[in-house]
Amino acid sequence: LEAGKKLNRPVTIQFSEGGSAFFAGKSLPNDKGKLQTSILGAVAGAHYVRMVAPAYGIPVIVHSDHCAKKLLPWFDGMIEADEAYFKAHGEPLFTSHMLDLSEEPDAENIDICKKYLTR
Repeated sequence: LEAGKKLNRPVTIQFSEGGSAFFAGKSLPNDKGKLQTSILGAVAGAHYVRMVAPAYGIPVIVHSDHCAKKLLPWFDGMIEADEAYFKAHGEPLFTSHMLDLSEEPDAENIDICKKYLTR
């Protein structure tokens, strides 16, 4: 944010699954298949960025990093937060998400993506 303000340029703040867990606190449980701490950290981080960004006076994009199939619980939690934020504010909490199913067979990749893109 400071670099963006100094250069008068928009910035992207990107949350990875591991970075999100770290943001919330390494000592919290982050069960495989739930990733509750990663969800908490990403959502709290996105709210933090949205609250602080106006003080810098630059556009800020809040983005989630590559989400593989094993991380879909994290993705689901962020999408749920997007939907709740949208209901209250008319826009999603995150600007964008990166669903990366490139390790999956094409048919499965497309089927999973369809579910999210129609949501």
